[in-house]
Amino acid sequence: MARRRNSGGDGVSLDSLMDALTNVVAVLILVLLLVSADVKQKVEQFFDDIEPATPEQIEESKKKIEELEKEQQKLDQLLSEEPPSPEDIEAEKRKLALLEKTIDDTEKKNRELLANLDQLKKLEAQKRKQRDQEEKKTSLMQEEISRLESLLDETPVLSIPATEVSIPVSRAVPKNSETYYAIVTQDRLHFIDPFTPVETLEDQVKKNDRKWLVERTKRGGERIRIYDQAKLAEYFSKFDFKNTRNQQIKIITNPIHTRVSMNIVPDLKEGGTHIDEMNASSNTFISILKKLRNNKKAVIFFVVDPKSFNTYLQARSLTDKAGISAGWEMNSMNFDTETGRGSVNAQGSFGMMLKELEVTRLKDPPPPPPKPKNPPKKEPKPAGPPKIGPKLD
Repeated sequence: MARRRNSGGDGVSLDSLMDALTNVVAVLILVLLLVSADVKQKVEQFFDDIEPATPEQIEESKKKIEELEKEQQKLDQLLSEEPPSPEDIEAEKRKLALLEKTIDDTEKKNRELLANLDQLKKLEAQKRKQRDQEEKKTSLMQEEISRLESLLDETPVLSIPATEVSIPVSRAVPKNSETYYAIVTQDRLHFIDPFTPVETLEDQVKKNDRKWLVERTKRGGERIRIYDQAKLAEYFSKFDFKNTRNQQIKIITNPIHTRVSMNIVPDLKEGGTHIDEMNASSNTFISILKKLRNNKKAVIFFVVDPKSFNTYLQARSLTDKAGISAGWEMNSMNFDTETGRGSVNAQGSFGMMLKELEVTRLKDPPPPPPKPKNPPKKEPKPAGPPKIGPKLD
């Protein structure tokens, strides 16, 4: 473009500015044309890349439009309604709090039920295991029974001559005698010495007289010493009587009683002298007889289980040879043999009341039941046979 000369002489020329603006406008127009062409190309390419919608897609779009319209109607309806009052809001809050509490309680119960379910599953597994073990044992026992039955069928029957037992003339137990016991059961003889542990107990009471003595009194012309039952029971609960025949000796107390008892419990399965040992030249029972035959007051009272009568016969033969007085009773292990010092119970243990030792009563006994105002008349019982105490034979 040709420049125009300034006819004014000293005035400012605007030709350079006009040239620059013209160039900028030209560049902008060029960029606009290029961008327009590129956008048109992109739009055409976009529409060319769009795949035509299938009928299924069109139907799905219509359904979505219908759902949106329904949602819009609901929103419009909610917007048109009046806002809830503060009372309604508080009521809803209470309902929500109650619902949350119910949910928490339900979750807690569900956790407890799950824990119980786990325990039940463990218990079920344990019971199933026990059942399987018992079934296995039962199967083995049935097999053993079948084997024994087959052996029994093949074994000839042996004729065993009956043992003849004579019953000698009985006599009463002397009053000044010292009665020892022999429990015969399960083919074993268990000798019971009720004197040695009593002497041991009396020695221990004398040693602890100052610690345990509570009161001295006179009764029936005799001086009585009364001891603390609690201290005595605690001491003898741990005391070792050192029985050489593997017998347990226990001191039994009762809070409402003023007397104590002593129990001697033999080992019925492993202790004592077995029937196979009776014929040996020396055994535990023979050693005891050697010591007792020097005591003229000694008496042995046998308490016999009928199933172990042969064991009694062998033991009785040894007792008679030693020259020791003896007697016996057989009552199917339901023993109740009163001999002045003690008795043997159904479990095969010996017990006796220690009448010489008096202790304090820790609590009062319960009151007796009230007597009825009009008690029924009791018919007199028919007189039975006179009671016969233990006898020697």
